[in-house]
Amino acid sequence: MEEEKARGIKVSKTVELFEYLIAVAREIGWNRALKLMEGCVVSSALRWVEEHGDELARGGPPVERAFEIFYFEHLGLDPGEVEIVERTPDKIVCRWRNFCSVLEACKQLGLDTRLICREVYERPGRELLKRIDPRLQFSRNYARIRPYADYCEEIIELAG
Repeated sequence: MEEEKARGIKVSKTVELFEYLIAVAREIGWNRALKLMEGCVVSSALRWVEEHGDELARGGPPVERAFEIFYFEHLGLDPGEVEIVERTPDKIVCRWRNFCSVLEACKQLGLDTRLICREVYERPGRELLKRIDPRLQFSRNYARIRPYADYCEEIIELAG
């Protein structure tokens, strides 16, 4: 019951945030509003990096380290909620079916998760991974993102 209440609060706060985004977009346009929000989320991710720098420096294979740090330590996701469909030393492709306040808020407000996630939430992931190892890349498969698919598919890989 507590978890359900916490999720409801999280969705409410995300809806409020996106309502503000919509109001700002009416004044300055969608592109500028999305860039402003993206900048805020990037700043938040980089603050997290500053506060957890020691965790980023630990050893191990970079892709595995990035996967653990990004999803479980930074985002606080449950390891039991991920399906890993590809795992090599240079790449992890994962599918998430977890609770997501961004997904729920987008559904409530009629916003497209493909737009919101690409324009606001993808770059923060890339920036955080670069702090773990500059060769790391983060991407999302926008053909496989909720609510257009049963899961959100994301990729962490080592370039070159």
